[in-house]
Amino acid sequence: MERITSAQPPPPPPPCLAKQNPLDMAGIPGMDFPMYVYKPRRGAKRGEDSKDTYKLPHRLIEKKRRDRINECIAQLKDLLPEHLKLSTLGHLEKAVVLELTLKHVKALNSLLEQQQRQIISLQNGMQI
Repeated sequence: MERITSAQPPPPPPPCLAKQNPLDMAGIPGMDFPMYVYKPRRGAKRGEDSKDTYKLPHRLIEKKRRDRINECIAQLKDLLPEHLKLSTLGHLEKAVVLELTLKHVKALNSLLEQQQRQIISLQNGMQI
């Protein structure tokens, strides 16, 4: 039997499920849409309908996850000092933004350790 795929949204929930309230997903980040629970019948194999009902929420969840990642990378890019941004030519790819951020954080940690050693040496010098 040949499978026919469709780009249409899944059909509305069956009447027995339509009476139920959707799960409250407001507490989960990125889940601002209702999600209905579809339980397969006992002994029944997963059919095309159950795959379609799974795909739509999964696609939305995955899109929200990608959007959050992209937003965080954009914020990291904004936090980078200008001299690091100018060290690359053209558009900063996501991987480059992450590499430059890592380089910058390591440099800041090194500077912090150096300054802490200076403070300790100055405190020791004043006690003598």
